[in-house]
Formats: sequence, structure tokens, C-alpha cells
Amino acid sequence: MRKLLPALLCVLLLCTSSAAAKKEFRGGFTPETNGERLLSLLVSLTNPEVLELRMDEEPDDQGNVRNIHFLVTGATIGGFRVEKLALEASFVELNAPSKWDPKAKDPIEVKNALRSNLEAVILEKDINAALSGYAGSDWNKISVDLRPGIIGARGYYHVKNPGLTLLAEVKTGLEIRQGKELWLKDVELKINHDEQTDAVRQAIRDIQPVVDIRDFPFPVTLAVLSVDDQKLRISTRTPPKPFEGILLRYVRGS
Repeated sequence: MRKLLPALLCVLLLCTSSAAAKKEFRGGFTPETNGERLLSLLVSLTNPEVLELRMDEEPDDQGNVRNIHFLVTGATIGGFRVEKLALEASFVELNAPSKWDPKAKDPIEVKNALRSNLEAVILEKDINAALSGYAGSDWNKISVDLRPGIIGARGYYHVKNPGLTLLAEVKTGLEIRQGKELWLKDVELKINHDEQTDAVRQAIRDIQPVVDIRDFPFPVTLAVLSVDDQKLRISTRTPPKPFEGILLRYVRGS
């Protein structure tokens, strides 16, 4: 009995601390702690299907938190679905939680972070779902076809004068430059199946880089880019990894 009682107390304490370290929210909720305020802000910015926020401790009233990790599944950003968005950072200095505001131009300020790792995954089907509803005055029936290392796209362009509809097809690769930019490479353009490489060179130069993350709040350096038949993935050299700690989980729905 003398050996059993301490063992039972240890199990009880472990179960209690485990339950206290995990909390789940569904639909709308009113945050009560700084960690819950951060969860609520991330939810408002990403409109996720599921969001998991991990911290080794709650952010203090100045906005400091030692280790943080969030994993967003099914984010909706600008009407576009992102399958996965994950970030891990250490020794993070945010502005004060009292100033976090999802309606502000800058909802949250990241003053400093010692280390940050990022991963994003976008599915071909979600790209095409977003494009299916697009019908501009000049373009329609736009679709994307992902293949290993290559992004293909096609659509119909209407020339009002002399009233022609042209089939435009693009095939391009992607590359990371300076860890901050995504550039199109080896671009091929066909109009009605005829190659138009020379005609598109200047237009491509004008839009490069197609993505620039220098204004991203956390300091990250991209190093991994892959394209296969189903998805596009970009990541830092070391992908974000969850850790043991406080877990706040949000699930969309009532």
C-alpha cells in the first residue's frame, strides 16, 4: 500500500496536467487567456478547417513566448484554400496582446524571432476550384495541371476586336531565389498551339518574382520546393515540428 499510493498520485497528477495542457474550441468562442487570444486571432486570419496552436507557455502581457508552433489545415485566405500551413518559431517577441486586432491593417506585430521554420502545401484541386469561379471579361475556362517539377495552365482569351477566342497554354517551372522569392523558369507559351516564346519573355520579366516573402512577419528562408501530380510544396530546409506543451485546438463548425 505504501508503494501503491505514491504511484497512484503520480498517475493522477500526470492525467491532470495533460488535461490542463489541451483545450479544444469549436465555432465561435470568447478567448480568456493570451494563448486563446492568439488562437482566436489566427483563426480570424486563416478561417481554417482545423488549427492547432502549441506553446511551451502562454504569451506574457508584453507578447513574449519562448516556443510556438501552429498547424493550419484547410485555411481559406482570400477565397483560396491552402491545404497545409505550418510554422515553428523560438524566442518570439510580439506586440502586447492588448493590441492584437484582426480588423487592423497589421493585426499582430512580430518584433523578433530567433528561429523560424515554415511549410505550405497547396493542392491542384484547390487551385482549380478557385479558378472555376473566375470569369473575367477577357479570360474564361482557366485550369491548372501540376506535373512533377512543372506547372501547366490553359485558358481561353477573348479578343474583342476582331472578335476571336484564343486558346492560351503555359508550361513553366518554379525556382527559389535568395530564400525569399519564387521565380518562373523555362516558360513556354502557346497560342492556338503555336509557340510564342519570344512574345512572352518581356511579360514574364515584368511579373518576376511571382512571390516575394520579404514582408512575411516571421524571418524564414525558403529552401525546398517540389511539385508533383497533386500538390505544390514549399518549405524551409528544416520543416516545422510540433512539440510537447500547451495545445489549443480549433475546429470549424458549431
